[in-house]
This record gives sequence, C-alpha cells and structure tokens, in this order.
Amino acid sequence: MNAKWFGMVALILAAISLLCVPSCGYNQHLISIQVVPPGATFNSVGSSLTFKALGTYLHPPATKDITDQVKWSVDSQDLVTITNTSLVTDVSICGSGNLMASLYDAPNYVFGTAFLKGGGVGTATCNQAILSVNVAGSGSVVDSTGAINCPGTCSAAYTLGSQIGLTATPGAGAALSSWANCSSFAGNTCTVLLNVDTTVTATFQ
Repeated sequence: MNAKWFGMVALILAAISLLCVPSCGYNQHLISIQVVPPGATFNSVGSSLTFKALGTYLHPPATKDITDQVKWSVDSQDLVTITNTSLVTDVSICGSGNLMASLYDAPNYVFGTAFLKGGGVGTATCNQAILSVNVAGSGSVVDSTGAINCPGTCSAAYTLGSQIGLTATPGAGAALSSWANCSSFAGNTCTVLLNVDTTVTATFQ
C-alpha cells in the first residue's frame, strides 16, 4: 500500500515538474502590444480620445493593461497631440498617421499601432490653405488675386501649394519697415508659398 501511494505521489510530482517547464523556467516576457481602439477618425479640431495598450505575456500567459508603462508617439505631428499619457487630441482634420505604443522588454522592443485619420481627407477643406495678413502701423496690403485688401479683408483661402504675392502700400508719412513669414520678399512685395495655413505681418513705421 505504501509503495502504491509512493508511486502516485511520484507521478504527481513529475507531472507538476513537466507543467512548469514552459512557464516556470523563464521570466515572464512581453510578446505583443495591442492598441485599443485600433484606429480612429477625427472629424473636428479639438476632439479627443483616450487609447489603451494591452500587453500579451508568456511564462506564464497573461494579458495586462500597460497603458501607463508604454511610450506613446505619433508619426504625424501636425495631426494630433498626445497628453496625459494616452489622451490624443486632434489639431487638424487633414492627413493621417500612426499612433504607436512601445515598450522595451529585454532584449526586444515591442510595439503596437493604431491608425489615425482626419475626417477632412479628400475634401475641398484639405486641399486649401488660408493666408492671413496682419498690418502693424499705417499702411495696407493687397494680394495678387484681389482676395485680400487689408485692413478690411485680411484673410482668404487658396488652393494648397499656391504662390501668392502680397504688395504693401505705406500710409501717409510712413514706410514699410519689415515683412514677417514670407517665403521671399523684395522691397514692398512679399511672396508666400501656401503649403500650410500661413500668417504674414507687414510692419509700417
């Protein structure tokens, strides 16, 4: 009888030992990261969404919320900003990019991504850039298309990539002192290449 029980105990111990080989013989390691939700479309500037990072581990198997442990980054800085660990806030409805959560678990970097998109992609809004003019002092500025005559009308939308000329006319007793934010300028003329919304300042003294 004792021999029988001894044999059963030996078998149980052997089984436990075998079960522990894959999980007890190694440190727990992160093998993948899932970003939740896996993507988002932002339809208005200022809208925000909080993402989570879920880590999948082995030895033993487990899924953990590692949102506060990962490093968050985005490959399109003009699309969104990241604050408060994983709060993503939209700054433009034009463009797209990838949100990434990464964590170093020696000897590897593990990462997961979510695809972000602006709701205006493909619309007229995202094919335009706005040119705004500030006038400091006594004088006026007009653009080469006639859309801007500032003071008065000081901003207008143009096709993205347009090259717009601005001409400054000093007021009585004044002179153009400087241009700010031109692509190039010569005398009273400023040229602006509109790849993004741009504000130009003409200062008169």
